[in-house]
Amino acid sequence: MFGTGTLINTIAVIAGSGIGIFLHKGIKKELQASLMCACGVATIFIGISGTLQGMLQFQNGMIETKGSMLLIFSLVLGSLFGEIINLFCTCHFGI
Repeated sequence: MFGTGTLINTIAVIAGSGIGIFLHKGIKKELQASLMCACGVATIFIGISGTLQGMLQFQNGMIETKGSMLLIFSLVLGSLFGEIINLFCTCHFGI
């Protein structure tokens, strides 16, 4: 059975998509860009918090790190992939 969070998320995505399709022409380009930047920053913070939650652990009254090389490898691999597909120019200029 689906959890309540899954159901609410599904409804929110469908409602947000409908609103976006309906108001697409009515939203200024500057506001669209600001909203995309805000969503990007929120996604970065969510990703960082999830990563740090798995990396930093308290054991025996001390902070221990785990998976720091995986984090570095993931960032390098993501950067290389983004450069290969020219992600920055595609997102920045809408090409």
